Amino acid sequence: MSHIIELFVADHCLGCPDARARVQEFAASRPDIVVVERDVLHHLDEARRYGLIATPAIVLDGRTILYGAPTSEKLAAHCERLEAAATG
Repeated sequence: MSHIIELFVADHCLGCPDARARVQEFAASRPDIVVVERDVLHHLDEARRYGLIATPAIVLDGRTILYGAPTSEKLAAHCERLEAAATG
């Protein structure tokens, strides 16, 4: 199962570079991950649709929202939960 990670960032966001690096590192280790980076100011409609309140924000498969810079382990755990929910 492939996963789409939408990473919402902003130029003024101090945590966004770290989140970007962690998401890219996670995606590089897993061929089933697709990352779409979105500047929140240019993608305000999508941010509103998800109800995002801060950056960095990570939306996993359009269903799970994480804030900050999660570890690879945390991202993997959320992917596993989504896979389990899809199969069971």
